[in-house]
Amino acid sequence: MTNPLKGRIKAIEKLEKEFIKKAAVHLDDGDMYLIHMFLLGAAQRTLCQSRGFRHLIESKNFPSATVLLRTQIDTAMRMNALPLIQDRESSMKRLMANEVQFDRLTTMDGGKQERLTDAYLRKRLSAEHPWIDKVYTETSDFVHLSFRHLWTAVAGVEDETRTVRFALSGMDAQRPQSDYFEVCDAFAAVSKLAYTMILASWGPVRTPQENPDQDAA
Repeated sequence: MTNPLKGRIKAIEKLEKEFIKKAAVHLDDGDMYLIHMFLLGAAQRTLCQSRGFRHLIESKNFPSATVLLRTQIDTAMRMNALPLIQDRESSMKRLMANEVQFDRLTTMDGGKQERLTDAYLRKRLSAEHPWIDKVYTETSDFVHLSFRHLWTAVAGVEDETRTVRFALSGMDAQRPQSDYFEVCDAFAAVSKLAYTMILASWGPVRTPQENPDQDAA
């Protein structure tokens, strides 16, 4: 009988392999522009985080695995925002030159100019995928030092004597299997979102002749 946790880890690895296979088709697909380089960076980041997540779950390092879930959401939020950028190639040029950070880019939303801040990107992605909001909030507690990290060191609780045992080892002291199932399922769902958005954004780019502001790389 298949181990439920190992099955989930294998499913995440399968998503990686499927994405690499689909993304490889685009690498030989005509000219490459700055938006494609940005997408390559996103793809590499997403795959690296996925591989790291699998290893952390296998080594019972729940807090660090959860941080990677949070940063995987970060990638998905930015991929979801790419279609909102009006002059993408020009914006990518500014990003690559470190003239501006992603959260300084803007878009028009309902007749109002909006900055692509984390709060705005989270709102946009959660509007399409409501479950993202809860996962984002819970995983943010692990990104920043909080009392959530204390509970990962609890090795046992004795109700009769009202005592708590702690263990410092760099590994999860004690955690229900269901917690691992939940974080793996969330990671797989977020990764699938990121992969889908990266592939969807790899569409044709107008040539510099058609738009002088766009520069081929």
